[in-house]
Amino acid sequence: MNSLPHQTLLFLILFVTCQNPKSISAETIIENSIAAYGFDSKAHSIDFDFRDYHYSLKRDGDYFSYLREIVNEDIKIVDIMTSDKMLQRYENNILVSLQDSIQNVYSNSLNSVMYFFQLPKPLLDPAAKVLLIENKEISGALYWTLKVTFDQEGGGDDFQDEFRYWINQDNYQIDFMAYNYLTDGGGTRFRKAINKRKIKGFLFQDYINYKSREKFANLDSLLVLFQQGELNELSLIENKNILLNSQE
Repeated sequence: MNSLPHQTLLFLILFVTCQNPKSISAETIIENSIAAYGFDSKAHSIDFDFRDYHYSLKRDGDYFSYLREIVNEDIKIVDIMTSDKMLQRYENNILVSLQDSIQNVYSNSLNSVMYFFQLPKPLLDPAAKVLLIENKEISGALYWTLKVTFDQEGGGDDFQDEFRYWINQDNYQIDFMAYNYLTDGGGTRFRKAINKRKIKGFLFQDYINYKSREKFANLDSLLVLFQQGELNELSLIENKNILLNSQE
């Protein structure tokens, strides 16, 4: 059999390569997404407002500090937790004794806000189990779909929650997500990213928050329901007055 000319062989290789999506791991997608959002910075501090609270986030390597504060009837309430200390509450700078159950509620609430604010960085947490399941086309753009569940050990009280993230293959940005949860009666949510803006090398975004007619809809169905206009807009998730001080 005669061998193919070099130019023809090269063309065939390129053709086959283009016809098959590039092989990529979930971990690589997440790492590239973290870099796209700027959260690969080893040391930074960020302040922002979400709803009625002011939040402060500090990271330096593996160390983190989460803080939120609010003034209620002339009482300044501050909750703070770190990577090595459980949540503590201060009222007008005086430490308040909390029952374990109440401390757990405040801790979960603060953790939840910081989880969504720092996405996609939390997807590399040891308790997160990430699976790359399928590609999707949304409005002409290709997306990877990540399924995220959690180990019970290290997964917190919400370890039974489940997430879907649709990550744009062109820029590694999370444009859509969905999740279910069991706390406070539970439910299912779908979010669309809006208002993307760059601040000192970090990318931040807000979300339109939707709910399905079915309380616990299958997460993989939510993208189709969204495209069909079958989801109900519930709220806006807006992080305001973001101030950033990268320490690198």
